[in-house]
Parts: sequence; C-alpha cells; structure tokens
Amino acid sequence: MSEVIDPVVIFDLLAHHVPRDLRQHLLVAGSLAAAYHHRDQLRDHAVNTKDADVVVQPAGAVKEAAAVARRLVADGWKPVDGCFPQPTPEPPGGRNDPEWLRAIRLRPKGTDSFFVELLAFPSTEQSKMLFWTPCKLDDGWYGLPSFRYLGLVLGHTHKTPSGISYAAPSMMALANLLAHQTIDRSAVIKTLQAGREILRAAKDLGRVLALAWLTDPAELRTWPELWRSALRKRFPKEHTGLAARAGDGLRALLADPDALDQARHSVDIGLLAGHGLNVANLSAVAAQLLGLVLDPLARS
Repeated sequence: MSEVIDPVVIFDLLAHHVPRDLRQHLLVAGSLAAAYHHRDQLRDHAVNTKDADVVVQPAGAVKEAAAVARRLVADGWKPVDGCFPQPTPEPPGGRNDPEWLRAIRLRPKGTDSFFVELLAFPSTEQSKMLFWTPCKLDDGWYGLPSFRYLGLVLGHTHKTPSGISYAAPSMMALANLLAHQTIDRSAVIKTLQAGREILRAAKDLGRVLALAWLTDPAELRTWPELWRSALRKRFPKEHTGLAARAGDGLRALLADPDALDQARHSVDIGLLAGHGLNVANLSAVAAQLLGLVLDPLARS
C-alpha cells in the first residue's frame, strides 16, 4: 500500500546518499517527479506514492548505474521484497523468461515508506516498448528496464537545488500517452491498488490526466509545439504517425467506463489524493487535453 511522502525530502535523500560525480547521471521520473514539480499546488493534500523511478543516463550507462547501486547499499540501503540477484545474465538452458532479471529496487535504512528503482535510459535504436539491460552487482546479476518513449524527456528536464534532475511533466505525459495507444486488458498491475485490480493503461493514462489537471491551461497550449519538436528530434522517421496517434489511448479510455473509473481510482489514491476528482472531472480534463493539445498536435 502507498504511503504519504514528502517529495522534497526524497530528493534531498538522493542528493545526500549519491556521490556528486554520479548525480549528473540521475534523472527522477514518474509520480515523484510530478509531485515535486507541483509541490506548491499539492502542499495541502497528501501525496501517495511508493517508488522513486530513477533513470540512469545516458543510454548504456550500466557502469554508472552499478556505481549508484553499490553506493546506496554501502550506505545501508536494503533491497525490497522480490529484489534478488541471479547467477547469470540469461536464463540457463536458453529458456525464455522475460522476468529472469529483477529490477534494482532499494529502500533507505530506517524507513519503508518508499524505495528507489533504477531504470536505464533508452537508446534511439530501441524498438521494443520495454527492454532489459543486464547489470552486475557484487552479489549477482540484476536488470535495468528501459521504456522506449521515456527518451522523449531528453532536453526537457529540471533540476532541484540539491542537484538532482527530474523529467518535465509535459514530456512524461506524452511518453505515457504513446505507451498506451490502446487499452490493453491483458496488462494488469500485479499488486492490488488500494484493494482494487487496475489495468496498467488505466493507471498511466490517469497520471496523464492528473498532470493535465495540475497544469494551467495557458501552459497546456504550449504543449503541442513542445511535443512536436520532441517527437521530431527523438523519432525523426516516425514523428508524423506518433503525433497523429498520441490521443488514441485517451479516446479509448473515455469510451471504456470501467477503465476510466480505474483511472479515477488511481489518481485518487496517488498523485491527486485528497482532491476528490470524480469521473466527470477526469472526462472534462480529457476533453480539454484533446482540444488544447492532442487535436492540434495531430493536425500538425
């Protein structure tokens, strides 16, 4: 179950535990980055999250990821349940097991309110939605997952006073939209979310709507050009099709009452806990996002 954490404290903890020469390789993404960016708006409400997604960049920075993990372990951070090494980077006997390598998930000593998960920055050649890069630590082999569209955040980051970078919410929203151009009912989050089974697409698209709700309409109007430019740079051969399809998943969510209610549930127990948004509110936010951002993007 998620617990209330202060995003400012988490960023300060990372800056304290990670050596200065390695901080340049860290990029915080996900709910924690969004909560920090909108911390003033969320100050009077509980922000529920559990994991801090930390991307190690640039692409292929396996050595740097291992150095960060070793430093955290040396400072007393412990692996969470289900985080354990494997003796080899690939399953023995050549068998196919996509979950053979476990992600590096560590929690700081003295608290179980959050944990850090290390991710790899995707290369421009990555075609799979999710790719695992083997990473060897002192006790064995782990995996660094990289998500294809997360590469869009390159060049669109912010930095905290403590020197830790985080992804711009606008680009995280675009990455989530492109990752879910349909509602895949076979992709269900393994752990119950506050007692409820949730589709991965519903949770991630719900986060898009939460980010849009937290963003001023005047700023939303700048997103089409930001997204257009980012798509051209990151996917020069695909940007036109991606721009045209970016809103497909959101439209599918609006047409699926059950998935839409799951999205509402996700934001209600997560980034927008305590704000009391209902399905009608989320539908209005979706309509605004389509009208101000996604339709102009597709027309371009």
